[in-house]
Order: sequence, then C-alpha cells, then structure tokens
Amino acid sequence: MSELPKRYLTEAGRNAANQLSVFSLHLARPFFWHSGARNGSVPEGASAFILQFEDRYIGVTADHVVAAYREAKAADSRTICQLGTSQIHPESEIIARSAELDIATFAIDPVKLQEIGANTVDCRGQWPPPPVEVGDVVTLTGFLNNHRVKKGPQHYEMIAWGGHGVADAVTDRDIVSVYEPDNVLQPDWAVKKPPLGFNLSGCSGVPVALIKDIKGLLRWFPVGMIYKGPGDNAKGVLAGFDRIHARRLSFLQSDGSIKEPNQGWLPS
Repeated sequence: MSELPKRYLTEAGRNAANQLSVFSLHLARPFFWHSGARNGSVPEGASAFILQFEDRYIGVTADHVVAAYREAKAADSRTICQLGTSQIHPESEIIARSAELDIATFAIDPVKLQEIGANTVDCRGQWPPPPVEVGDVVTLTGFLNNHRVKKGPQHYEMIAWGGHGVADAVTDRDIVSVYEPDNVLQPDWAVKKPPLGFNLSGCSGVPVALIKDIKGLLRWFPVGMIYKGPGDNAKGVLAGFDRIHARRLSFLQSDGSIKEPNQGWLPS
C-alpha cells in the first residue's frame, strides 16, 4: 500500500473519502453483550452493520461473533445483546449463518434504527456489489475491544479505528488488505496510527467499502466484512505482514440468505 494518499486518491477523492469515513463510523455499530453493569459484567463483542433491501433491513456480522454471544447466553441467562444502544435478540432474529464463510445475518426492526444510531446502505436494485480488483481503495471502520473506555457504572465508550487502505489481494472469497501505518489514510476521529501487530479484536463484522471511479462517478459501496485481523500466521507472499481479511459480500442474497461456496456457485 505504498504512497496510498498520493498514488490512489486525488485531493477531491481524499475529501470525499474523509466524508465517507464519518458515514462509515455510523454504518458500523458496536455489537456486544453483557449481563448488566450492576452485576459487574464487562461487555464483550465486535461490530456489525445494516443493509437495506426491498423487503427488509438486514444486520450483518461474523458468524464466530454470534457463536460467542450464544455461548455467553448459555452460560449466563442474564446476558443481553446490544447493537449500538438498542437491545437485540440474535437467537430469535437470525436469518442465516455460515460457519464456513464466517458470516451471519439477522433481521432488523426498522423502528429500532434511530435507537441503534445506525446509518444504513440502500442496496435496493444494486445487488450484488460491484467487483473488487487488486489496487482498489477500500474503507474500513470498526470498534476496538481493547480501547473500550468506562465512563460510568452503566456506560462504556466504544473507541473506533478506521482508515482507507488498498485491496492487496482478491480471491473468490476474500479481500485482503495489508496494514502499513505510514501509508493508511485515516480520518481525524480514528485511533491514530496503531502500530504493526495491533489488536483488531472487536473489528470482526466491520464493513469494508469500495471507493472507485465507475463510469465517471466516484462510487462507495460495501463489498466485504472483516472476519480476521493480523496475527493469523498465513504463509506465502503475504506472510510477515499485518493482513486484514474481509469476506466478500457477494455471498449474501437480498433476502438475507447466504449462498454457500459448496453449492457450485461463485460470486462474480
């Protein structure tokens, strides 16, 4: 991702990217669970986002996040789950889960959107998402578990990290971006230049959006979801780098179902 701001974005593009970062900050929402601050419970969780389709609003996060919540709920029946500031019930609102792809979708009541404090992306009539190519600029925004700040007995502030990087590798399943602190364009509100090897815990379920000139228009559209951060011991040309792995959203259908790769279908 060498010379990202100069090489990949014009000044107008950088201004647009920073404005989109503010939008992305409210597209990604903290997805977390706890058994109540009065019980001494410390929230655990990750991130999620909401897409709007013709017939419904669909929440998206990583499947391993939903699995962790269900384990916590089984261990302590007092456990509640929140998306932003709104309580949700993933055990009854799940639409689809894929352990292989590490994606989960769940129904969102539109009445709760204001309470959740979420921006949504209108995907009606424009799904599946546009293709991603190596070298494309992508935006990532999420909430970090190790930067959670306790403000009071029942209130935690979720600190966010975000930036504009590059799709360094694209496969039929994944978009991989190599994190280089000096070459990632970050908005003013983000945690400043986390060092190499930084802990991305909490960013599973983060939306990855494409920023690209398509037929003369600068497009911004969600194309992936982070499911794995640095430290996964990958081998090959990307070994030794901080890699952020995003699952391509082409596997999602407009009804919230998930097209498994073993069904003989690959995203375009």
